[in-house]
Amino acid sequence: MYRKHSGYFLAASLTAAIAVAPVAYAQTTLKLINEYPATSITATADLNFAEQVNKLSQGSLEVKTLQEKDNPFKGVDQVDAVSKGDVQMGTIFGGILGAKDSLFLLSSLPFASKDFKQARAIYTCAKPALEARAQALNTRLLYVTPWPPSGIWSVKPVANAGDLKNLKIRTYDQTSKAVFQNLGAESVNLPYSALAEKLAAGEVNAVLTSGDGGAGRKLWDHLPNFTAVNYSIPLSYTIINNDTWNKLSPEQQSTLTKAAEQVSEASWSGVEKRIDANYARMQENKMTLNKTPSAAVMEALSKAGAAETASWMKANPLDEREKACLN
Repeated sequence: MYRKHSGYFLAASLTAAIAVAPVAYAQTTLKLINEYPATSITATADLNFAEQVNKLSQGSLEVKTLQEKDNPFKGVDQVDAVSKGDVQMGTIFGGILGAKDSLFLLSSLPFASKDFKQARAIYTCAKPALEARAQALNTRLLYVTPWPPSGIWSVKPVANAGDLKNLKIRTYDQTSKAVFQNLGAESVNLPYSALAEKLAAGEVNAVLTSGDGGAGRKLWDHLPNFTAVNYSIPLSYTIINNDTWNKLSPEQQSTLTKAAEQVSEASWSGVEKRIDANYARMQENKMTLNKTPSAAVMEALSKAGAAETASWMKANPLDEREKACLN
């Protein structure tokens, strides 16, 4: 009797075991590039994003961050790499993306935002248009990370409008390059990855960037002065290749969307705290901070900024909805 039914019992046991055993899914890995160091606000956001994706997917979806020197792509090549699918995802500064589509420069127009509330309002207003422009690059916009306001790091203090003419300054898009050129400065638009060599050679004596970006690169080794002119509150955009997105399951797409929403909210909520933290680091490294630039410096920058914004608007026609975002 036992022999007759032993095969049946064995088969039934195996069937039951298979039914309760967890199903093993192959892990999907997506690479995310960023040319900024791990201590920067954007790289920190990327690490947070990777952590949230892992948590929400219970480990079945992995985001591998390739930051600074681990990122094989530099400058505008990063946009091409994501568009073509050479890498799945990228967190790319707006000035770099703006070389492909000018609308991504909207947030970094000079003095467009007086504070983070206004910067977020501009982004929220322009988001549908930005998403459409990202699609045109064969990418999908996942989230943005706001930078602290851009200021001037320099070898010598910027005490008056005349000091602006003595700058050999690294800027981050064509608009900021033109603003400083119009003020009589030597201005060069460089990606962050190309900056160290120029500084070491003395070809640059100033940098337009936030306290966050400068602290991450330890610019105080070359540039001991910071003037908080609050030139703009630029954004970095995290995008994913469209073909990559379409190959993901609905569950995986949902995971990325949820993680992106959480990270974006955390970035907007926490960016102001970075300013004080950056200033503290700068002072620890013996920097001189000028938090109240002279009226002459601000007037010169504002005048040049307004002229270049008008020029940019003329060269980059916006529809009525997009124009309204700046009002």
